[in-house]
This record gives sequence, structure tokens and C-alpha cells, in this order.
Amino acid sequence: MQFNWEESEKLAKIEEFATDKVRKAASKIDSLSEYPGQLVKEMANLGMFALYIPREYGGDGMSLHTLMEAVRIISRECASTALILDVTVSLFAEPIMKYGNEVLKEEYLSRVATGEIGALAITEPGAGSDAASIKATAKREGNKYLIKGAKTFITNGKEASFYVVSAMTSPENKHKGMTLFAVDRKSAGLSIGNEFRKMGIRGTSTTEVLLDNVEVGKDDVIGRVNEGFRIEMDTLNVGRIGIASQAIGISEGAFSDVLRFASETQTEPKENLKFRISDMANLLHSSVRNYEEAIHHSESGNNSPLHSSMAKLQAGDSSVAITSSASEILGYYAMTEEYPLERRYREAKITQIYEGTNEIQRLVIAKEILRSGIRF
Repeated sequence: MQFNWEESEKLAKIEEFATDKVRKAASKIDSLSEYPGQLVKEMANLGMFALYIPREYGGDGMSLHTLMEAVRIISRECASTALILDVTVSLFAEPIMKYGNEVLKEEYLSRVATGEIGALAITEPGAGSDAASIKATAKREGNKYLIKGAKTFITNGKEASFYVVSAMTSPENKHKGMTLFAVDRKSAGLSIGNEFRKMGIRGTSTTEVLLDNVEVGKDDVIGRVNEGFRIEMDTLNVGRIGIASQAIGISEGAFSDVLRFASETQTEPKENLKFRISDMANLLHSSVRNYEEAIHHSESGNNSPLHSSMAKLQAGDSSVAITSSASEILGYYAMTEEYPLERRYREAKITQIYEGTNEIQRLVIAKEILRSGIRF
């Protein structure tokens, strides 16, 4: 897959930023569970939040592939920092770009392009990966809706200026009665609940978002009333490509650690190490191929759940396997600050869990194949 000159130049600048700035800050971000506010500002100044936003709303109008490569590059150094960008654009801005009315596009996309943070608030206590079983409701009163409910495990929850929120507008219709709304952080009745301490991606906030009769207007509906589930699934197809890019970046970082270790020890690698390096390279190559194929389908207008699920499944499982194998190769050194492998392993694990667990991805893949056959 090729980038045009403008995209290539932008990615080169992002790579320089990642190695010069993000790499130096990553360990501190992780050890202190510190939000990388300065790095986020620098990403905004570099135009990273504007990459995928259409030009008419203040963005650069670049390809989805360019955005995902930016996430991949930053993830090589710090998955937390990359995740802030990924969630804001692929999970908040994406459904507004694709399904939002002009009021929503003009209100929010220009703000994303300048670096304001967004979040997707759909997960609820007890619902887990079953997005259709949510309890939050949106009761219509004239031209307004009152949203009431609680969301949990919301990435960017504390820093977000705005959220895409799911709520039931016709609960009797189950998943066909769900609607998505754009909700501003300053809305009366919206508050942030518990913030979770995490095993990995410690530089991002993961919180509860509480909605107590939050009032939104009819123009805040994303798409059409009661079509939220379909839009949500379409959004997650893109979001899962983002998680694949994150997982690949983590794997590439771990692979680089192994190669640096082998070079610095200045000894001829033993046969067992050569076997492991070969296996890691094969897993990484397969992950990249699935990821690029999923991007191709999405950019072609065929936002395939089969290919996005395969991309996330392969990349997530491979990232855990690669970081685990890399840690075993480095041994004691993997547990020191000289190499960031211990952090990479903890960062890799979440890529098997969020945006739908990899068990859910296996169910999606099987469903698509059984329904339509193999379409590779």
C-alpha cells in the first residue's frame, strides 16, 4: 500500500517525533501512570489529530491508512500515547464523519483536528462485549432527549471534551432500539466516576462516565434514531483496525529490542534464538498483511467485519506472543529499565481485550465465513 508525497512527509515527521520525544517519555508515563499532556499538545501541533479529518472541517483529508500508520509508529514507543490519538479519531470522530449531520460535523470535527480529545462511551457494567445489552436510556421530551445511565472502562474518559454515547430509545426493540448521541463534556448531569488503575496503557485514563438526565437535542443524534447499533458496529470495524495497528507497533518495538540485544551482546546467536527470531518475524509479517488488507477493504467502502476482526485477532495474539518470547530471550534484562520489554508485554495484553475480546473476534469471523463463505 502506497502513500502520496504529502502523507509520506507527514509520517516521516511523526517517526522523528516518536523517536526523539515519545521514546524518552514512555517509561516515566508508565511508572507514574501519568497522562502525557505535553506529548498530546505536540501531536496536535504536528497535525496528527487532523490527519484523517476532511479538509472542509479543518483537517488534512488524508487516508485512513495514514492515520493507522501514525498510531503504529507512536505505539512502537508508547502505546498509551498512541491510544489517545486512536480513540479520539477512529472511535469519536469516525462515526460523526460517516453518519453525523452538518451541525455535528461543524461542531466537533474542527475541534478534533486541533487536538481536543474525544471518547466512545458504550461499555456498561455487566454488559461487557455485548453492546446490545446496555441499560442506558434516552427518553424523548419534545425536541430533546434525556440520557440516563452509567458507562464504564471508557478510554480518555477524564480528558475527553466530548463523547459518543449509546442509549436505548426503544428498549422493547433490543439492539434495534439503540441510538448514538454526541454529548459535550460540559453538559449538565454528566460526571466522571471511578478511574481505574491498570496493568498497562497507564498513560491513558480509563473511567466511568455517569449520565444523570443529560439533555441533548435532536441534532445530537448520530445517524438516525434506533440505528445506533449498526453505526456502532461499523465504527468498531474501524476501531479494531486501530487496535491492530497498536499491537503491531508494540510487536515492532519488542522485535527491535531483541535485535538490539543480540547486537550488543556481540555473540553469535544460537540456533534456538534464530528459531525464535524467525517465528517472531513470521507472526509480525502475518499481522501486517491482515492489517493492510483490512485497511484496503475499509478504504474501498467495504468496511468488512471479517477482515477487521481478523486483523485485530492476529495482531493482538501475535503481540502477546512476540513480547513474551522477546522477554524470554532477554531474560533478566527484560525486567530492567535498560529495555522496555516488561512494559511492552503489559501493553500488548490489552490488545486482546478491548474493542471486543479476541474470543468475540473469533465468533465474528466464524459468523461471517459461515454466512458468506471464505472471501480472501
